[in-house]
Amino acid sequence: MPREITVSAKPVEKPQLTLPPVDELNMRPVDWVIITEENLEQKLTELRGSGQPIAIFGLSGEGYENLGLNFSDIRAMVQQQQAIILAYESYYKQAEDALDGAMKPE
Repeated sequence: MPREITVSAKPVEKPQLTLPPVDELNMRPVDWVIITEENLEQKLTELRGSGQPIAIFGLSGEGYENLGLNFSDIRAMVQQQQAIILAYESYYKQAEDALDGAMKPE
């Protein structure tokens, strides 16, 4: 004698996606001082007059170019991450709509 199989179905609540809050990016101002052979003494006098400790950071032309390229690479990566997040958002919205549609009585 075949065994009787009982099938029951009920909707299952899907877990909610909880994402941590994202900090707003507030960039601090950066003042560049270009020092050349022609303005070296003038800029040193100005820096001494500011009352702040003097520290001079220098970049070669290639280093400055690399700095710009690095920022460009960071910007591209952020844009890629934004596209991935939008794709996930679209995927989950479509999945939710499909599940909601499947649960509606005909």
